[in-house]
Amino acid sequence: MRAVERKRARELRRIGWSVRAITEETRCSKSSISRWVRDIPLTAEQIGRLKSNQDRGRAKAANHPNSPKHVWARIRTGIEEAATDEIHRRCPSYMLKILGSALYWAEGYKAGNNMVNFSNSDPCMVQLMMDFFKKVCKVPPSKFRGVVNIHPHLDREKAKHFWSTVSGIPLGQFHGVQLAVSRASKQKRDTLPLGTFRIVICDTRLRSRIRGWILGIQRWANNNGANSSVG
Repeated sequence: MRAVERKRARELRRIGWSVRAITEETRCSKSSISRWVRDIPLTAEQIGRLKSNQDRGRAKAANHPNSPKHVWARIRTGIEEAATDEIHRRCPSYMLKILGSALYWAEGYKAGNNMVNFSNSDPCMVQLMMDFFKKVCKVPPSKFRGVVNIHPHLDREKAKHFWSTVSGIPLGQFHGVQLAVSRASKQKRDTLPLGTFRIVICDTRLRSRIRGWILGIQRWANNNGANSSVG
């Protein structure tokens, strides 16, 4: 009986079957099949076909609804949706003050005393900071200035109109576009096709207030860390 299976395995191998496929066809162990056919060379075409079949098999397995990739995608989506619902749709003013101050602490220009300067490439973050400046800081519309920073080969006018729509700052209150030249990318970097946007407000008092809010957050963090116990 084993001789019949061995003969069949060698016939299949000669026409280019994979060891796995022969194992499934003959219902013999993979180790036995490998031993029976190891002296049979495959042509370059047969090897290429086997690799192609393996790639297709892997792709098919990866796209199966019960594949680890899809299972974990559903798990991540469920966690994200549940976490999203933990954040209320309406943001109280005190929370907006903390969020805006913390974002400025992380992303804002902090060296000067007279200028409030916040730059980012995320439209949602720019909109949130505009809400912070308008609702919490009470900055009048006329005091806002906008600056687009973009690579020279990209569409500057499109970027200006985009960021004007996002921020609500009129184009007439934009400063000149600043060109960002990257030697490493040889001026061909398109990861930010609309560049980054900078909100500029010239106001010494506001700069001092934001600095004070940041110091308040730092003090809260220090006190919270000192008073917390490790359990």
